[in-house]
Amino acid sequence: VEAEAELRSLYTETAYKRLLESGTGLHCKTLSELLEGAQKYYNDIALPKLVADFGSLELSPVDGRTLTDFMHTRGLQMRSLGRVMELAEKLPHVQSLCIHEMVTRALKHLLKAVVSAVRDSSHLAVAIATSLNAMLGTVSNKEKEIVSINSLIWTWVRTFVDKRYGWKFGKDAHLEIRKFVILRGLCNKVGIELAPRDYDM
Repeated sequence: VEAEAELRSLYTETAYKRLLESGTGLHCKTLSELLEGAQKYYNDIALPKLVADFGSLELSPVDGRTLTDFMHTRGLQMRSLGRVMELAEKLPHVQSLCIHEMVTRALKHLLKAVVSAVRDSSHLAVAIATSLNAMLGTVSNKEKEIVSINSLIWTWVRTFVDKRYGWKFGKDAHLEIRKFVILRGLCNKVGIELAPRDYDM
């Protein structure tokens, strides 16, 4: 009775009436029971079903944007990418998309911080180009300062991906990243336009 009163206070009268008419008995459960059930459904049914649909090619993501769309359409959070990685162990193309999307989202935070720190808009292009070079450019051991910045960035990215997505990837995993995929994702997410050139990555 107490659980029912608590739920009734959270819903509109119409929504609560529909819940009663559903015949599921959910109106008798406490909030903590409902949250626990929703989390169990999310982890044990919704995420595995998404990966199963990827495996059967019912859904076929081709890039980070379509992966994001498929997840959002099903009400799944992008924070679950680490779990999707675990479930997709036999789908290397899906794992690759997940890794690239996690890295892109991590680097997006750095790039947005750089953009917001630029006070004079005439310096914006230089700041973005310098940041992209530090994140994605090829570094030689002669440029010790750039090597150390690049190393620091990728250490931060590994930590961010671990904390946000619950996924740990190897120390040298960034060497296998397809940088043009990351660059394209960053341009889409941050709203950057690049001049068409033959970029050395």
